[in-house]
Amino acid sequence: MTTYAIQKAEGADLKLPYPYFADESGIIGRQDVWKGNPTQVIGFQSDPNVMEIDLLWKDAILDPDRASGMYLVTADSEGTFTTHLTFVESVKAVTLSNGEVQ
Repeated sequence: MTTYAIQKAEGADLKLPYPYFADESGIIGRQDVWKGNPTQVIGFQSDPNVMEIDLLWKDAILDPDRASGMYLVTADSEGTFTTHLTFVESVKAVTLSNGEVQ
């Protein structure tokens, strides 16, 4: 199964935030870091002020470049959706070896 790294743009502190690693079904790994918030990628929005998913995760992984510049939408362990207000810089397939990102 392919794993994807979702890298959001750098913040005001000029540092890149830790990326999310999600599998093809959208399940977010590294729950030792996230602790259930978030647990799943839902998709991406073009405008965070419009509550509409413009690109579903299942479609985004077919052409990951489409998610660049959009806003990530996730769900937590209780099913609550969140729109992340820092835009996505990139979504890329990554190779995992023994659970470690290469």
